[in-house]
Amino acid sequence: MAESIMDDLRRMVIFSHVVEAKSFSAAAQRLGIAKSAVSRHITLLEKSVGVRLLNRTTRSLNLTEIGETYYQGCARIVAEAEEVTRRISTLQDQISGTLRVSSPIVLGKQFIAPLLADFVQQHRSLNIDLLLEDRVVDMVESGIDVGIRVGWLKDSMLLARKIAESPRLLCASPDYLECREKPESPEQLVDHDWIIFSLLPTPYHWTFVKNKIEKRIQIKGKVKTNNADAVRAFLLNGTGLAALSDFLVADDIKAGRLVQLLPDYNCGSAGIYAVFQNRRYQQAKVRLFIDYISEQFTGLLVS
Repeated sequence: MAESIMDDLRRMVIFSHVVEAKSFSAAAQRLGIAKSAVSRHITLLEKSVGVRLLNRTTRSLNLTEIGETYYQGCARIVAEAEEVTRRISTLQDQISGTLRVSSPIVLGKQFIAPLLADFVQQHRSLNIDLLLEDRVVDMVESGIDVGIRVGWLKDSMLLARKIAESPRLLCASPDYLECREKPESPEQLVDHDWIIFSLLPTPYHWTFVKNKIEKRIQIKGKVKTNNADAVRAFLLNGTGLAALSDFLVADDIKAGRLVQLLPDYNCGSAGIYAVFQNRRYQQAKVRLFIDYISEQFTGLLVS
């Protein structure tokens, strides 16, 4: 049924072009299709409505009386459709409406919110809706325009643009290190209490790299959480050691609240991504915001 209606609408558009061009050939040229295709669509349209709409001769093309009435209706429908398309196109190119952004909680508070504040100052017609969640949000179901995600991206129908790289820093509090021997090599880490961050792909295994030599260790810990800010809180309380993205612990290390361990070793990094839906229908506000945070974000991270 729906397909039949769409076919009739398509033929109504072709019929309108034929009437206005007063020629099958001219209408075909306007539409970029073959003259035979135009003729076939008109024949099918007349069959669908059950009346002759056009009187055709080798020299002229004229509307029948019913065809005239039908054309007036078609012209209104086509004009309304073109106006709706024009309005949508205008909205697509405007920086207005509401931009819905999701982000992990800590990253959102520290970086995304200030960037959004600056962005909305530049685009006064724009409203912002920021959703802070550490879980992965279903962007389609939640109506999210741009999702900021940290770490590893699972396969999906979404597109992603990498906006920054955040190295992980292994650290512990001074209080913890007073009671335990400070590790000088990855092998010594297996005897320490770890705070397990369960959202990592391999939370109980870590790989450390120095001079292109990899050392993989298995860790243990009495405390496990799925929240990066909670890992930081446990670190500050001297519960154990952990490796977190630099934006989470850099200030604590500078202030002496945490101590970086094995600084000569690389224990991996997490990509920070802007995730969005189909690029073909991407609105201007989404494109501009992704460009903006890509330009601004890297300089904000402290490595």
